[in-house]
Amino acid sequence: MALFFQLDLHIPVYEVGIIFTLLSVGSIIFSLVGGVLADSLGRKKTLLLGSGAGSALYFAIAIGILIRLPIPAIIAMFILTSFGGALVFPSAGALIADVTSIADRSRGYVVYRIMANLGWAIGPLTGSLIFNFGIFWIFLLVAVSSLIQGMVVLFFVRERGTFRKSKMGSGRIQMISFDRFLLVFSVGTFLVTLVSSQFSVTLPLYAGVRAAVPTDLIGYIYAVNGVVVVVGQYPITNFMKRYPDIVSMIAGALAYTVGYLLVGFSTTLPQFMGDMVIITIGENLTSPIMNTVVSRIAPEGRVARYMGFLGMVNSTGRALGPSVGAFFIAIYAYNGLRIWSSVGAFGLLSIIAFVAFARMLSRSFAADSAKAEGD
Repeated sequence: MALFFQLDLHIPVYEVGIIFTLLSVGSIIFSLVGGVLADSLGRKKTLLLGSGAGSALYFAIAIGILIRLPIPAIIAMFILTSFGGALVFPSAGALIADVTSIADRSRGYVVYRIMANLGWAIGPLTGSLIFNFGIFWIFLLVAVSSLIQGMVVLFFVRERGTFRKSKMGSGRIQMISFDRFLLVFSVGTFLVTLVSSQFSVTLPLYAGVRAAVPTDLIGYIYAVNGVVVVVGQYPITNFMKRYPDIVSMIAGALAYTVGYLLVGFSTTLPQFMGDMVIITIGENLTSPIMNTVVSRIAPEGRVARYMGFLGMVNSTGRALGPSVGAFFIAIYAYNGLRIWSSVGAFGLLSIIAFVAFARMLSRSFAADSAKAEGD
């Protein structure tokens, strides 16, 4: 999409960054709504609403490209696609927590990620194959995929009823749940997302413009991401079981930092694909674990709200990431070392935040143990 906006629609690079920022701003707003709806309306109904909205919007974009709607209209609809995803992801995350025990929850999120990233592997390859036929077909494919997703939810997902617990109490709906553990952990995930979101704009622009990788081959870089998740997620998760969850977050932040630093030294497609392997290891270490951590610290009946808050924070990182990356490209004039070392600094800051979170948990556990002994 970043290359389509710049090369086909001739939108300046800094404006491309702003478009992706607005896309994630929409996710920030709608994630809170999605969390509340999932806790009050129910997981299944919210999933169906998100799937239907996504399918309709992507189909509208496909038709808009076909009939040559004005560019601002295409951009506006693209930004609005954040609505569907922002409803789906908090509901899906909460649903997994509903149907798994605490002990098996990490495994549940791993299965979810593997299936999602199987789509990540197939999607870019499909996009590369049909790109030369026109981007209309890409949007049509996504619209149909969202429709199929809705059909699967309609016929195969059963509501567990856990969301009803959130209706108990004062009856006042709280959009955001403030929790000191959630806030500190979210600072770390925000910084990690700021780094990881560079693959949406900064990485394809750098590879396509600076390294002159052909546009129809860019998809292979992203296919590596999906393949490494599908193949490597289970082994990495099983290996990390011997360590606390926060260790996995720290190791993942380090892998992200190293992977993107290596991008600054890459000039060929195989090198970028190798960088993506390391970047995806960082994703394997962090993505399922952040959901597990949040589900464990969330009070009963507020899991989707906490997931929605995490989604809001991550969307903020995704909102700022493209603009930050485009800014670095502009001021450093595609100087790889400067661009990617600047990005890596955010990864190092995320490690500091996760260490602080680990110390908070340790102190809280020690205090609870002392209180239990006193009682």
